[in-house]
Amino acid sequence: MQEIFNFGFFIISPLFWLGLLHTQYKYRQRVKRERHLYESAINPKNSEMRTFFIAMIVLGIVGSLCSLAVGVEVSYTWIVFYELLAVVALFLPGTTLPFLALFLPMIIVQLFGDKFYTLSFIGKKHMVLQNPLPEGIDFLALLTILLFLQYLFIKFNRKSVNSPVIGKNIRGNRVATYLFDKVSVVPLVLLVPGDLFETTSPFWPVFKIFGVKLSILIVPFLIGLNFRFIGEQPAKIMQRLANAIGWLALASLGITIDAFFWKSPLFEVLAIGCLAVVYCLIMYHFRKVDRKDQNQVEEALDGVRVLAVKPQTPASKMKLEIGDLIQVVNGIHVTDEQSLYRALQTSPTFCRLKIKNRRGDLELKESSIFAGGPHEIGIVTFPSDEK
Repeated sequence: MQEIFNFGFFIISPLFWLGLLHTQYKYRQRVKRERHLYESAINPKNSEMRTFFIAMIVLGIVGSLCSLAVGVEVSYTWIVFYELLAVVALFLPGTTLPFLALFLPMIIVQLFGDKFYTLSFIGKKHMVLQNPLPEGIDFLALLTILLFLQYLFIKFNRKSVNSPVIGKNIRGNRVATYLFDKVSVVPLVLLVPGDLFETTSPFWPVFKIFGVKLSILIVPFLIGLNFRFIGEQPAKIMQRLANAIGWLALASLGITIDAFFWKSPLFEVLAIGCLAVVYCLIMYHFRKVDRKDQNQVEEALDGVRVLAVKPQTPASKMKLEIGDLIQVVNGIHVTDEQSLYRALQTSPTFCRLKIKNRRGDLELKESSIFAGGPHEIGIVTFPSDEK
């Protein structure tokens, strides 16, 4: 019973359940928007929930192995503080909020940790919430692990930016922007010094390592990204963003090693603050890079622009990409959605496309068409009537 309660802390955490509800809401919101704009969902499957659970399991295992290998210790005060901020960050837009919810309580606890008082609850059983303060090097080690997990999360989801939103540029032409908004709640196994509760009721397993009383706690951590891409190359920017965060994780590892030898609380606080600033600058830089991209996915007059490619369709087999311009279908020039589908119906089992890719090169694509859907090859285009 003790072990079940101990390891069930993650499941009973409000952050886990709110993260789950947030993910389901984002899925329903995406499908509703796509059906309104394009009459059908680009990917009707709940890819958001799939990402949530895959990241939770895989990254949770990887992160927990790292945290146990290092022996990361945090305080109960910091856990409560972080969980509250993470819940708030979950419902606020912004690219940096999930990690700011991580940095802020670390700095506050390091600077003012001795000001936090032990909390007592008097009832049928006397319980005292202990508050032994962690060392800054534990925070730095935890930051390194979570930056590495964020790197993996973005890297393996870089090609899933496939939900266009229609807008207009300064010239009044219709353009597509792409929203990546996925999160996961990752469980990490951490060591917490002291008893969680001093009570006559033995609900919390406690053991000793080298004479220090410790509890094992599975703590939920929020990772993810909210980013609206204006340029036509979201996958490339996601890859570069992931690489930048990966390098930051390596830098954090080096700083953690330095902190181990320096043994300076001031150095640890400054290091955490610097990592927070650099993370925000990375996000700002790539947002600026995306805004400066002159090659937007814009509606064209000399062809049909590909806004998105549905998975497991002829278009995906032909490796059509966001921004490709379809100019000729089965020998017929096309200029809009209706002419595209009329040209496809001239050959109900096979299609030949002449496209201009994002580099301006002409390419020929061929594929068979699914039975029962001669007009559907799996691409999303600008709707004929603006909605």
